[in-house]
Amino acid sequence: MGREFGISRSAYRNSDRDTLAALWRCWHEAGLSMPPGRWTAPTGLGEWTVRELYAHVGRGVWTLADLISQPPHGRAADLPDAAGYFATLRALGAAGAAQVAQTASAWAGARTDDVLVDAFDVPAEKVLAALPAARNTVVRGVAGTVRVADYAVTRIVEATVHLLDLRDVAPHASAPPPEALRRAVDVLTDLSPPVDLIRLATGRPVAAPVYPVLT
Repeated sequence: MGREFGISRSAYRNSDRDTLAALWRCWHEAGLSMPPGRWTAPTGLGEWTVRELYAHVGRGVWTLADLISQPPHGRAADLPDAAGYFATLRALGAAGAAQVAQTASAWAGARTDDVLVDAFDVPAEKVLAALPAARNTVVRGVAGTVRVADYAVTRIVEATVHLLDLRDVAPHASAPPPEALRRAVDVLTDLSPPVDLIRLATGRPVAAPVYPVLT
């Protein structure tokens, strides 16, 4: 991956908590001001409506809360950083993408609009408050064992990518903060070996492309 030069851009930084907080505020504000008819609008992401897209990102608040509440795994993490998480998910292929879509649909179907929006309010604040103390704890997630801090970075990527998706269909939503965009680029860059990234960026073929990434 791009960290073969000994540098992981994907590693958690102390500023990442504030970046995630800013992103989740964007999602909260977008939900509070969502025009009623827009919740059921298609997003262009398969069969997802805006509600399902919103539910997918909001569910990440509760997943991070669950991970923080887990007892420590007690061993080194399987996944080195956020890029390692997404690389593992990509290996799941179409089956993994289908599972993500189905889970979001079920999550959205079981909750009202208000409940979906509320995830980014007090529950998000509690998660963010607990993150500094729990950041180095190794827990078991869907892609393997991971540090809580590194999973938090994956939420930055998810919230950033999907905020761009949301703005395509709900223009009132805020743009991702600049630092969130930079951190998403950091993680996506770490996914690819440098030579392959250069070849992809300049329109040349690569033997084993790592993009697109499942988010």
